[in-house]
Amino acid sequence: MQKTNLILALYLFILLSTTLSGQALFQGLNYPVNARGWGMGSAISSQSITGSGASLNPAVISRSPNVWQLNYTRFPLDISANSAYCVFTTPIKGKFALLLSYYNYGSFVERDWDGNETGNFNVYDLGSSISYARNISRRLSLGLSATFAQSQLNSLRATALTGSAGIYYYNEISTLSIGFGLRNYAFYMNSYLDNREKLSSNLVLGISKKLAHMPMILSVDIYPTYRDQYQVNIGGEFILSDHLFLRWGNSTKRFYNRGQEGFKNFFASATAGLGVNVHSFLFDIAVVSLSDAGYISSVSISKTL
Repeated sequence: MQKTNLILALYLFILLSTTLSGQALFQGLNYPVNARGWGMGSAISSQSITGSGASLNPAVISRSPNVWQLNYTRFPLDISANSAYCVFTTPIKGKFALLLSYYNYGSFVERDWDGNETGNFNVYDLGSSISYARNISRRLSLGLSATFAQSQLNSLRATALTGSAGIYYYNEISTLSIGFGLRNYAFYMNSYLDNREKLSSNLVLGISKKLAHMPMILSVDIYPTYRDQYQVNIGGEFILSDHLFLRWGNSTKRFYNRGQEGFKNFFASATAGLGVNVHSFLFDIAVVSLSDAGYISSVSISKTL
C-alpha cells in the first residue's frame, strides 16, 4: 500500500482508531491473541482454552494447557498483524506466557512540502509481553502481565510500558468461569507529541459456561468504552467433536458500526470462526464484520506442548 505523504499516514491512524477502537496508538493491546478469540466475538476474558483470553485477563493462563501458537490477522486498509504466543511452566509454581506481536500499517512515500519524493518509510507497532498466573485455591487464580510497546511512524517513535492484572474463577463441576481484568495501565516513555494520547485502560468482566443440554460454551464480556458507555460482547463455541469447532459472536458495537441499513450492515460486528484439530495441531480461522468499513480475518495454528 502506497500513499503520497506523511499527512495521509497520520490520517490512516485517525481513520483506524475511529473504525476499530477509538485509540490510534498500540492497537494490538485491545485485540485477541488468536483466531479463536476473534471468532467468539472477543468475549474471552473468562476463556482459558489455548490462552485465548490472556490479552484481557492474564489470570486465565493458569488453566490453559502449555501451548505455542502462530497468528496472522488482516485488517481493513491493508493493515496486518503477526504474533507468536506461548504458555509454559517453569520450576516456579504457576504458569508463564510470552507474546510477541508486529502490526504493519503499510509502506509510504515521503515527500517534502514542494512535492518532491525524499524516500520511503514504514509505519508499524511492536509489542512484547510476559504474563504470570498461579492458582491461589482450587478454583481461584491471580495473574499479572507487563508489556513493552513501541510505535514507529517515519522518524517519530512512541514507547510505553503497560501493566494488567486479573482474577479468574473456574468451577470444574458446573463449568462456570468468571474473569475480571484490569487492563493496560500505561506509563509513556516517549510519545509522538508532547500531548500524550490516553491509552484505553479499563476494567473487563467476563462470564462463560459450557451449557448442560447443548454442546456449546457460551461467553459474555462487558466493559466501559472510550465513549463513556458500556460494550457487551457475546460469543459461543459449538463443540461438534474433539476435532471440529464452530464459533460465533456479536457485540453492542454493531450499533456504532452500522451505516445505511442493508444486508451487510445488519451483520455489523458479527463474527464467525472454525477450528479443526488435526494430528495434535489446531487450525483456527475467523472473520469479523465491520459493516461498511470492511472486515477482519484471522488465522492461527497452535499445538499443545
